[in-house]
Amino acid sequence: MPSDKAPSPDGFTGHFYKSCWPIIKSDIMAALIAVQCGNIQNLWMLNSVFLTLIPKKKAADQVKDFRPISLIHSFAKLVTKILANQLARKLHDLVANNQSAFVKGRCIQDNFMLVQQTAQFFHQQKLPRILLKLDITKAFDSVSWPFLLEVLRHRGFGDIISGILFSSSTKILLNGSPGQEIQHQRGLRQGDPLSPMLFILVMDILNAIVQKANDMGLLQPLARHPLQHRVSLCG
Repeated sequence: MPSDKAPSPDGFTGHFYKSCWPIIKSDIMAALIAVQCGNIQNLWMLNSVFLTLIPKKKAADQVKDFRPISLIHSFAKLVTKILANQLARKLHDLVANNQSAFVKGRCIQDNFMLVQQTAQFFHQQKLPRILLKLDITKAFDSVSWPFLLEVLRHRGFGDIISGILFSSSTKILLNGSPGQEIQHQRGLRQGDPLSPMLFILVMDILNAIVQKANDMGLLQPLARHPLQHRVSLCG
C-alpha cells in the first residue's frame, strides 16, 4: 500500500500500517483469518467508502470539471489487495490472449497495434469491412452482481468476494461531511485493487460468446485466411 495516499474513512494511511505493524499485527491477522474462514457478518463495519470530488482545474464550476475518487476503508483495501495479488498470478490463464489490460506480462499497446494492422490488411486487400469500437467506460459501474458471482463460481472461486460486495457501502462527502449511507447493489468500486480484475473476468465472457458464434459458423469470415482474433479487449 502506498504510504502517503489519501486516508480512508478510518483516517489511516499505508504509513500507519507500516509504522505500527509490530503493535497491530496480531489484530489485523486475526481479522484477515476471520474473513478467509467466511466469518464476514461484521465486515460491513470495515467495508465503507467515502466518495469525494476532486477538481480537475481551477475555478471548476460544472460536474464534468470534477473527478470522483473513492476513499476505501483501509482494512477492506488490505483484504482486496491480498486477493488481487493472488489473482494476478492466475489471471493470465483465466482470460483469453486478446485481453491485455491489467494482465501481468501483457501490454495494452499490443491490442491497439493488432487493430491497426487488421485495418491496414483490410484496406490493402480492398475488403469492405466494418470495425466496431465500443466504449465500455460506464460498464464498470453497472456490472450485474448475480452475473459476476455466477462467473466466479464457474471459475471455482469461493464466497469471499460475494461477502465483500454485499457488505460494501458508500457515503458522499459534502463540504467534508459524510452523507447518508448508500448500499451497493451493482457495479465495481473505483480504487479497489480487485475491481479491474473482476471486470476483466466479466468481459472475457463477451469474448467467449463471439468466439463460440464464430466456431458455430454464425459469423461470416473476415478474410480468406482466418484471423487470429475477432475481438480486441483493452479493459
